[in-house]
This record gives sequence, C-alpha cells and structure tokens, in this order.
Amino acid sequence: MLKRLRAAHPICYCILTAVLFLAAMEVGMTLFELVLVLLGPAAVRPFVQETFLLQAVNELFGLLAGLFLLGRTGRLWVCRQRGRGFLDGLLVGMFSFVMVSMVLSVNLALAGPAQGAAVKPLWQIAAFFLCMFLIGLAEETVFRGVVAQTLLERFGAGPAGVWKACLLSGLVFGAVHLTNLRASAPVGVLVQCCVTAALGMLYAAVYFRGGNLWVLVFLHTMQDTAALINMGLYQSTGSISGVVSSYDPSMLRGALIYLVPTVFLLRKSRLPEIAAFWSRCLPPPEETA
Repeated sequence: MLKRLRAAHPICYCILTAVLFLAAMEVGMTLFELVLVLLGPAAVRPFVQETFLLQAVNELFGLLAGLFLLGRTGRLWVCRQRGRGFLDGLLVGMFSFVMVSMVLSVNLALAGPAQGAAVKPLWQIAAFFLCMFLIGLAEETVFRGVVAQTLLERFGAGPAGVWKACLLSGLVFGAVHLTNLRASAPVGVLVQCCVTAALGMLYAAVYFRGGNLWVLVFLHTMQDTAALINMGLYQSTGSISGVVSSYDPSMLRGALIYLVPTVFLLRKSRLPEIAAFWSRCLPPPEETA
C-alpha cells in the first residue's frame, strides 16, 4: 500500500511521512515514559536530570519511523549510497560547514565560563552529543532520505524537477516545526519554521548534488550542536523551548543566508550534472509503481 501511495500520490505520501514521524515520537515517548514509571524512581532519575537524554530517545522513535518507510518502499539503499563520497559531498556543503563552524566558535566563546555556569557531568555532556546526532540522523533519514528522495523520483532529475523537489521538501521540513507551538511563543515558532524551511532547501540541494545522506547527517548534527552547545555543556542555561521563543523576525535574514547557497548549488551549469548522476541512481519507472 505504501508503495502504491508513494507512486500515485507522492505529495500525500510526503505529508503522511511527516505525520507518521511526529506520531511515532509522540506515541513512542508516551509508552516509554509509562515503562519508566513502572520501573520506578531509579529509572526515571537520569531522564529528569538530563532532558537531552529523553530527547535522544524521542528522536530514536522518529528514526525508526523513517527506516520503516524506507524499508517498506524498497528505498533503504539511500542510507548506503555513497554518491560522490563523504569528503566530496562535504565540499559541496562547505558553505553550511563554514557557517556552522563560525556559530560554534562564537557560542563557545560566549558560553558558560563568561556567565559563571558550572560544567555538566561527563555523562550529561555525552547525552547531549548523542541527542544531537540522533536528531540529525532521524530528520535527515525522514526529510531527505524519504521526502526529498520521493519528490525527486516523482518530478525527475531535470531542472524543473530538482527545483520542485527542493522547494517542497524544504516546506515540509519547515512545517513540521509548527509542533513547537505547544511549548514556545508563536512568533518564535513561525520564524523558526521559515528559517528551517530555507535550511531544508539547502540540505536538499546538497543531497541532490552529492547523493550521500551521511554528509547531511553530519552537517545537521553540527548545526544543532553549534546552536545548543551552551545548554549541552553547562548547567542552568535555559531550554530548547526558551531558545525558540527568543527568535524574532530579524532572524529571518537567516533564511536568505541559506537560500543564496541553495541557488548557487542548483545553478544552471550544474543541473545537467545532477540529472546525469541521478539517472544512474534512480530506479526505473516500473520499480516505483
């Protein structure tokens, strides 16, 4: 059924993918928290002390949803595909890597010591980095490996198809962040949705150019690590919902920062190269039916 839906109604399939991703995390976490309560205070304590550990479990359920969809539609090969290779793919995404490195440097310079904050215990720092990795792995598996891949196969690897797949996959990625309205200020969430939609377009462009999903996992992990490094390393430095609530419309400039390299990566002179690469990688039409 999933194969038929993917082939006949790819946009509906992508929306269903996003819904399933969110539902898997919601239901999975409810069951997980119930198990913790049944196990008693000793099992609950680590997750109360370090919320990033609980978030890591949450992302694991989302990852399982993405892998389920890839497996049921015969697309697990996107996780194994080397494409241009990791290093060449990283060169394609160099703009994002440089930007992330700059943000990480600035945030580290302004981090805990300047505010007198204490460093977290090692196990909590490890939980933070695990969480950042699982966020990158889960979201790239779902939104590039499932959503962007589905749209590229639907619209084709020609110039118009690449741009449609890039735009729509970015919009789906941005829209998913509307769920943050449950805990964060509406203005901040809307700003986040716009910026993440542009970021999703950039990640899709890097994926289409390089064909290596693990490059995106690395960049996404670095992006989230750089943005939240203070909370990951130091005590009493706020919450993720508080960070999102602090976003204001001036940060929409970030969307433009992501859109410029997207246009550069998908410039006219490179589109034939993308078409040639994906014509070798995409399955024949009868395999998608």
